[in-house]
Amino acid sequence: MISAAPKGKVFGSIILTILWICCFLFIKPTLVFDFGGGVMINLLLLAAIIGLLVLVLYHIFYPSPPIITKLSLTVALTLVWLALIIFYPFKDPNNTAAGAVGFFTLIGGLAVAILWVYFFCDEVI
Repeated sequence: MISAAPKGKVFGSIILTILWICCFLFIKPTLVFDFGGGVMINLLLLAAIIGLLVLVLYHIFYPSPPIITKLSLTVALTLVWLALIIFYPFKDPNNTAAGAVGFFTLIGGLAVAILWVYFFCDEVI
């Protein structure tokens, strides 16, 4: 049985992952952040990098057993995979990368399925 303390890592991962996904949904790709001196960075790229960094550092520095960290990362990967399936414009005629993204979405689905089989087997916890 898992104690109550490490479950917080999984719930925190869910919240951080949903916030990271919202960066892609609600920030327009045309917005830029001007640092001055001619240095400009796409705001969506900046938010995505900072969000991913926060998510990775959260998993590294939150103390928990390794199995909880693996479960938390699996939940995060599942949420990102589902968001990609739901929100990516595969049928847009102007999207030339839809075939490649579709292929890697299928491969990601295989990875998600294999990871959940690992956690649903009887010998993990």
